Amino acid sequence: MGHKMKHELGFEDFTIYEKLDGVGGTWRTNTYPGCGCDVHSHLYSFSFNLNPNWSKQLAEQAEILQYIEDTVDKFDLRKHVHASVECLGAKWDVQNKHWAVTFRDLTTDIVFTRNATMLISAVGGISAPRDVTFPGMETFNGPIFHTARWDHSVSYKDKNIAVIGNGCSAVQVIPAIAKDAKSVKQYARSPQWYHERPNRHFSNFEKWSFRWVPFLMRLHRWNIFWSIDKQSYSYRGTDAGVKQRLKEEEEARQYIYTKAPEKYHNLLVPDFELGCKRKIADPEYLDSLNRDNVELIPEGLQRITEDGIISTSGRDDRFDIIVTATGFKVSQFLTPMDVIGANGSTLEQQWKENRGAQAYLGTFVHNFPNMAILFGPNTFPANNSALYACEVQVDYTARALVKPLLRSRAETIEVKESVENRTTNDIQLRLRNSVFSGRCTNWYIGEFGRNAASWPGLAIEFWIAT
Repeated sequence: MGHKMKHELGFEDFTIYEKLDGVGGTWRTNTYPGCGCDVHSHLYSFSFNLNPNWSKQLAEQAEILQYIEDTVDKFDLRKHVHASVECLGAKWDVQNKHWAVTFRDLTTDIVFTRNATMLISAVGGISAPRDVTFPGMETFNGPIFHTARWDHSVSYKDKNIAVIGNGCSAVQVIPAIAKDAKSVKQYARSPQWYHERPNRHFSNFEKWSFRWVPFLMRLHRWNIFWSIDKQSYSYRGTDAGVKQRLKEEEEARQYIYTKAPEKYHNLLVPDFELGCKRKIADPEYLDSLNRDNVELIPEGLQRITEDGIISTSGRDDRFDIIVTATGFKVSQFLTPMDVIGANGSTLEQQWKENRGAQAYLGTFVHNFPNMAILFGPNTFPANNSALYACEVQVDYTARALVKPLLRSRAETIEVKESVENRTTNDIQLRLRNSVFSGRCTNWYIGEFGRNAASWPGLAIEFWIAT
């Protein structure tokens, strides 16, 4: 959004407030061993700053963070960023037609307010860790931490480690720490669909070609985009979609059988549709299950003791470290900010009354004028790049909100409630006829049973819709 305003709209009177101590978002927060991206590097990048120097197909956390840092400096955006400043909330001033936004400086603990003509949320969906609590948690003698708060002061070498969860972060961290840990035991109550994760390094010739051959990198990026996007057809409830999905499920099943120990086959292969949970590109997790020091325990936790965990079946294991790989509050947008709209209601209250978060094309919410949400409700692509979805929203926000306000075509811009409700109902209907409403528990579904995360179609359809 900063690049769009500064370099395409020629507008520089904006400030980016960042809670962390620097830019990078989830790639600054998540530094656990093995952290990486499962979207191709040349697609998981900004369209205005393609990178010919990616080291490999699927980049790791440090390389992605460096790319973001370099992008900020290349386009002279750092002077607009105020880091270590947390947004506490915002209130729409009806009389003066502006937002009064309250912040806390995390360095000085000073609370202050700034007025703004427009307010754009870019907090993302993978920013607030989903913490879990278990009886006896406070009695454990060793360290307990979430993967998003990895404690690098704690050595896991020759330690007995418990990992709770089986999503992307869990399956990335387990093979990474198993090489040095004494033992790693994973508590996972439900299975996942795993797929091969080829990840080769780019040769120097390929990097040279991406840099100097006209349009080659753009063409490569488009080929990746389309090959990934068309996989979303298998998520639909059509005859063709079901046929494609069954084929992909069988391929995944055979991959699991080939890689994992036979004793785990029945525990690893799901009985729900592929796509009901986000499918996982296997970062050698299944191979790690063949190690003598790695064990999969298909149970939940009854309680945590001073020196370990008692599972739901009563099994008692001793641990030095407990890692919670329990994901993020994906369906709780703008958490925990208190945003008050034109009618005096908070955004959280309005969404509860609607039985879940909703926004017109994931971006604009009625009663909240001059405000846009990037990576908002129902914008998450099934398999594609989150950066692509965000860039689509940035373009849309610039056209529909920023330009008209900057050029004084309007004082306030707000979506109609009827339009927002109609598009939301259409999206929910499409989702009900897809695998996202399948026979599994996933992070797409919020507390009211509504899927407020997933976009129901192809990523390119989102671009067309906006």
